[in-house]
Amino acid sequence: MPDDPKPPERGPRGPFAPRVWTPPSKAKPPAPAAEGPLVTEGMKARKRELERRRREKALTQLQEEEEALESWTRVRRFALRFFFVLVVVAIYARLQFQYQDRWPLGAVWAAMSFVLLFGLGWMVWYINKAE
Repeated sequence: MPDDPKPPERGPRGPFAPRVWTPPSKAKPPAPAAEGPLVTEGMKARKRELERRRREKALTQLQEEEEALESWTRVRRFALRFFFVLVVVAIYARLQFQYQDRWPLGAVWAAMSFVLLFGLGWMVWYINKAE
């Protein structure tokens, strides 16, 4: 290896410590910079996983809100039906207490026609409602 440089022949130099000789490094061409992506597949997978978890959490929250709304709707319907039946029973009891068995014929016809028309209207609505 005739190209290898040799250490200087002189002795140590410097006032405090001897100089340490190291052979010069062989110059290697710099490695080309890797043109890899800044976002790796692992980072993409983690982002997808976080998005999936976020969507699942939002869906669960939506389902819980819908169930709560549905339960309140059921409670409201029950309360309204109960109130309606209570009013009808109260009206009947008042009329029965007032007239005993001698109801006015006009009131009887009005009540029967109202119930009949209400029933027909409800049937038409029920047939046409979209589910």
